[in-house]
Amino acid sequence: MFWVKTVLLPPVAIGMTVWVAVKAGGNGTFFTRPASVHGAERAWLWLSSMTSITGGYSTLAVNIPDFSRFSKDPKAQYWQMPVIPFFKTMVALMGIVSASAAQEIWGTAYWTPLQIIDTWMDTSGGRAAAFFCASIWLLGQLSVNISANAVSFANDVTTLAPKYINVRRGSVLVAFVGGWALCPWIIVASGKAFLNFMSAYAIFMAPMAGILFTDYWLVKHRRYDVPALYDPRGIYRYGRYGTNWRAVVATFVTIIPLLPGLANKVNPNLKLSAGLQNLFTFNWLYGFFLSIFLYYFCNLFFPAEETLIPRIITGFEYLEGVEVDTEAGSPSLDGKIGGSKVEAGTHASPRSSSQVQDR
Repeated sequence: MFWVKTVLLPPVAIGMTVWVAVKAGGNGTFFTRPASVHGAERAWLWLSSMTSITGGYSTLAVNIPDFSRFSKDPKAQYWQMPVIPFFKTMVALMGIVSASAAQEIWGTAYWTPLQIIDTWMDTSGGRAAAFFCASIWLLGQLSVNISANAVSFANDVTTLAPKYINVRRGSVLVAFVGGWALCPWIIVASGKAFLNFMSAYAIFMAPMAGILFTDYWLVKHRRYDVPALYDPRGIYRYGRYGTNWRAVVATFVTIIPLLPGLANKVNPNLKLSAGLQNLFTFNWLYGFFLSIFLYYFCNLFFPAEETLIPRIITGFEYLEGVEVDTEAGSPSLDGKIGGSKVEAGTHASPRSSSQVQDR
């Protein structure tokens, strides 16, 4: 399904952009209209718009491990760094061009392709084009929701209640929650409502991304016991209640000052001080960097000693006849690890070794 979407959707998006631009005669008021805001107001508006866009990136930032963990090569995901921003930028440009041309033609800036398709229903001979284009956009929407929402939610919720929920049940659950309980038709009712939602969405994604980044690079230094990640009684249980309180502190301390701004987005009639309103405009940058600072220093002064292992444990060490390069984190044909050889059944960490034997 994803390959079909990959092949069919780009021609449709490009074709619609070209069609509406040609119909407008190559003119668009968005590109020639003078600025309506200036000075500090313009700067804060720019930050707010950037935060809204970054909110979309945040989903990929925290959910990409759901897919990249299946990579055959540790370097396979590097191509995402240039490709994802490139395509997101191109899609945004096509949206701006289409909305500008639509305003030139119909007097209204249609901000979704479905609104443009809807105008074809009143055009002679436009029904076939409307049917095929709408069907392909529907396929694209399904694919995006499966990859960015259903799979990530299902993976997360299975860790909360693995006895009762698996990936399939989690996907069905998020379909009901996201499709009905969150009332998405209100979110996409207008471009302003959508940008407000994305900027609000970022306040939760930013600390998640910051904590993941800090734990992997700055605290653990990329050294994890992979089998222990799947052991509910392993070294990553973080105490009696199974909660890493350092991450909880970093998350809530970051989010709490942003809650008044979130309430203001939901209810514009709510009065808010200029300081809190301005803080909310760059909430992703604020949340990402503050969570890094808080989580790092919580671990610096109150380290979880049991999780700080001397080298990575891939899990292949425990397979009979398999030799592992622990620095690369992958099976090795020659079995050499920094000049030494790890035989089957040996372990890079004594602490992890005893826990694996217990399991």
